Amino acid sequence: MAFASMRRSTALGVTAVAFAFSTTFCQASQAQTPTLPASATPTEGPRQQPGPELKISLDLVYSRDGDKALGLDLYRIEPAPAKPPVVIWIHGEGAPGGKIASPAVGMMRPGGIAVASIDYRSGPGVTLAMQLDDVKAAVRWLRANAADYDLDPAQIAVMGFGVGGQLAALAGTTGDRASLNREFDSAVSSRVQAVVDLAGPVASGGLDAIRYVTADDAPFLIVHGTADRDVSTRQSQMLISALKVANVDSTLTLPMAASHDLADLLSPIVVQSISRFFDQYLLQQPAPASLSAFVTTPRDNFVDPVALSLGGTEYQLYPTPARGEGSFGSYRIYLPPGYSAEPRRRYPVIYFLHGMNVDSKRAITSEYISRADAAIRSGVMPPAIIVLAESPNTGWYLDREDGGRPVETVLIENLIPYVDGHYRTIASAKGRAIEGHSMGGYGALRLGFKYADMFAAVTGNAPAIFDKPAKGISQTYWDAQSIAHFAMTNFAALKHKKLRIIVGDRDSLFSAATKTHEFLNGLGLPHAFITVPGAPHNFDQILQYEPFDTMAFYGRVFSGTKAKTQ
Repeated sequence: MAFASMRRSTALGVTAVAFAFSTTFCQASQAQTPTLPASATPTEGPRQQPGPELKISLDLVYSRDGDKALGLDLYRIEPAPAKPPVVIWIHGEGAPGGKIASPAVGMMRPGGIAVASIDYRSGPGVTLAMQLDDVKAAVRWLRANAADYDLDPAQIAVMGFGVGGQLAALAGTTGDRASLNREFDSAVSSRVQAVVDLAGPVASGGLDAIRYVTADDAPFLIVHGTADRDVSTRQSQMLISALKVANVDSTLTLPMAASHDLADLLSPIVVQSISRFFDQYLLQQPAPASLSAFVTTPRDNFVDPVALSLGGTEYQLYPTPARGEGSFGSYRIYLPPGYSAEPRRRYPVIYFLHGMNVDSKRAITSEYISRADAAIRSGVMPPAIIVLAESPNTGWYLDREDGGRPVETVLIENLIPYVDGHYRTIASAKGRAIEGHSMGGYGALRLGFKYADMFAAVTGNAPAIFDKPAKGISQTYWDAQSIAHFAMTNFAALKHKKLRIIVGDRDSLFSAATKTHEFLNGLGLPHAFITVPGAPHNFDQILQYEPFDTMAFYGRVFSGTKAKTQ
């Protein structure tokens, strides 16, 4: 290689460094300290046996800018059972110490990844394009020198924070474009195999990753805190939408209340998610397919037995007298920032109805709640309460014909009055909306149309609308309780409401949603019919494919509630 390599190496026991994020110092009095034999050497824990060690090769020169060397520190675990893939850590601009510390090292383990922490040009006169060129030079150098360090040249990923995240995203979308590779060498590729973008901006510095997205881009994991005031989460939402539409394997996760601070963003859960991402795409260890890390509530339950407050919500029980004395249901509730600090303020409420074969946790695991939190913190929508109702999995949000399972009555006559009585809500139609997905999308539309005097807005996401009744329901009863029936009978009230249907054009229910849209058009009932290009049925995928911010709708719905006080 043309680049000289300056090497200084050191070795540390793996157990001494892995996940060394916190240290506890204990100080004992002299009287409590045991006397050691003269020949003894004080140690902490059992004596370590020979085994894998963390080896650090410092200041390897991967490129030069005139007389200035650009270096990287390479972290490997030796011995390794196989040549490891490499994750390039790209620090944020202005990070103290530059490359000398990398959170990616905390994700290393025997048989896992190696990490290269790089420095790149910065300061006056340095452009984003020049910095991207440095990242690409580091990729090429690692690939060309992989044999010297026992690395896998076919598996190189990039991970960065802030501007480093932006550079990682650009590296993932621009690949081997000759126009963005200084000293382009076609024999050594600068293409990467995975990207982790931590709160990186998109539209700044003259280069926009969205512009370069193509179907053959590397898989992406984007992490962006909902309380980030330096970089809007909207930028990450636009990037994930472009990636999804191009059919790139990609995920956006929005940690609740995390700011634009790396320590705040990298919670243990996020670190675990990043590790799983690398396992899947660099080590070919696929994660099991699941919509949630938790078991789904039994099909006929009004109570979710997973009594945990998750994802910025609180788990609560409420009485359901419609089902009989001593009966209860459960719900999860999101209270917006400032709720406790403003005891005189009242808030609008969104009731969210889950689909079939999932439960009230689905709005959390799909990042719906995180998106709402980000929209509230950034002023896209006013602060609002969100209630995640737990309902029987096959109940269709409809009272059973024989009265044996009053799902609708429990929601309308038990849950909503209970919430209004126990939280500072705007307890009128102008401060209330209902939304749902799939079976819940059908339920939201049906209940919103039937009780038009109770809601200002209604949203059905991928609504499961069928002409034929669900099992155990007669055709006569099904038709009498249908969306179409209530659209006609309550037309006068509904024409003043904000109504929308959102559905992906790859959803198996797209034609049914289109039919409903055409029926409402035939009635002359104003509503929005929003097609999400490329989106399938799953709620988390609809949200990530959406090129718009779905929460901006509530900025319009609740525009008159921002300063409501009692």
